[in-house]
Amino acid sequence: MILVLTFNKSPRIHLIVLSVILVAATNSCVGYKLGINKPAHLSEVSTVYVALFKNETLEPRIQTLATNATIKALQQSGAYQTSNLHDADATLHTTIKSISRRQLRATRENVLRTKEIEFIIEAAFTLENNITGKLLDKGTLKGQSSSYLGSNFQLTKRQAVQRAADDLAKKISARISEGF
Repeated sequence: MILVLTFNKSPRIHLIVLSVILVAATNSCVGYKLGINKPAHLSEVSTVYVALFKNETLEPRIQTLATNATIKALQQSGAYQTSNLHDADATLHTTIKSISRRQLRATRENVLRTKEIEFIIEAAFTLENNITGKLLDKGTLKGQSSSYLGSNFQLTKRQAVQRAADDLAKKISARISEGF
């Protein structure tokens, strides 16, 4: 878009018109803020200790997958540094409540035979201040993943559970670092 202004009046009118155009052009960036956007109630927290997740399911080793995925997600978000228990400002406690799966798509010949499956991991978390013991945040979140079943069900299931744990970790990280 090219705007050609020709005025025979004073340069003051040029200045007013150009300032109006400049304000209108930069108006779309008003709500943005550079840097980390932590929630107000977590502004004093800079380091977080991620405790090993508790597992209330029958899925073996899921707590290790989810804990490592959460540490990685927090490091990638950049809002907090992960630390050991004694040096951290807050501790993240998480309990895996359930792992469920459901059929998304069946084969054409047999509706009982699954072609695509979805895995859902539900977890409850709390974030508490290490100095005061005050509860800073808590909630329940779900991580989801879908996968087409291959000939090796165990491998497909393991990969889908890993992706669901990664999705849960991203949601936990977004919740405590961005507030949603």
